[in-house]
Amino acid sequence: MKKFGVHSVVCLFAIVICVACSKDAAEGSGPGGLYPLGLKGTIYYKWASEGILKISLPDGTGGSFIQDDSKLNNVDISRDGKWKLTVVNASRIYHDDVRFTISDINDGSVVEEFIYNSPDGNVYCEGYLSPDNNFILVTANSWKDGITVLKRNGEFVARMADINGERIDIKGSVLWLPDNHLLMTHENYIIRVAPPYTSGSLVKEMDYQDWGNLGVNQAGTQLAMRIGNHVHTMNVDGTNLKQVTTSNFNESVPVFSPDGKYLLVGSDYRQTGPFGYVWDLKIIPNDGEQYNVDPIEPNSSGVIPVIWKGKEKIELAGGQVIWR
Repeated sequence: MKKFGVHSVVCLFAIVICVACSKDAAEGSGPGGLYPLGLKGTIYYKWASEGILKISLPDGTGGSFIQDDSKLNNVDISRDGKWKLTVVNASRIYHDDVRFTISDINDGSVVEEFIYNSPDGNVYCEGYLSPDNNFILVTANSWKDGITVLKRNGEFVARMADINGERIDIKGSVLWLPDNHLLMTHENYIIRVAPPYTSGSLVKEMDYQDWGNLGVNQAGTQLAMRIGNHVHTMNVDGTNLKQVTTSNFNESVPVFSPDGKYLLVGSDYRQTGPFGYVWDLKIIPNDGEQYNVDPIEPNSSGVIPVIWKGKEKIELAGGQVIWR
């Protein structure tokens, strides 16, 4: 098994590390007739100046979750849907006062709150709750920060800055897996890193020129990703790679439903500026079949556009997307 050496810059030891619903989708649907009864959870997504929006399934009720705030770096929701993590640049100009707050999603009471102490000082960073809610994964736009793991109260646990002497790709994907393992991309590799984050093992070498945007199901058994212009799935051990979307355009940003039975995909994924992208939100069954999600041509039976109850227009996203 290929091994990867990961080195910390802080620790004293070296570590290795179609716009209408299809007939099939409407059958057995919930209130409003838009979604199957088996479609559960809440989708949170960022859109333009409207901040973070949400839609509850299967009733399709949509609304605001967090008002637009230029100081909000990101938000995360615990796997059980009870806690909200917000990462906010609390200083006026610089990112040297980045505040992490875990709060109760229902009453807003604060569970934990701390200021992140970056080794690089002024950094932009984001945070993600571990599956058991005991840790926070911190990603940053600084090679000194690399990939950092904290306890949920902010206490330092580990930092991974390079792999086999090469700097970690700070623009790559890093995801939590069950048992607080991490899944990360580095060059053409997908790597699994186990606690205490001192060694990594190869999941798969990706022999593709253009790929990324990883997602993982909550069970930690299946991955989804963009390869070229379309979304693919594969087992977490690197086997059973399948293309699951197709169109005359691009698809990206796959997100699993909480039970893993569906995939939320960004169809008609297009660039809106030097750094901005926007996409239509559509849901497909996660059954290994290939679904046409084209914005113009008729879609495959089973494709479900994300539409608020009482509205007709498909929802768009242009940033973070979460399904809990």
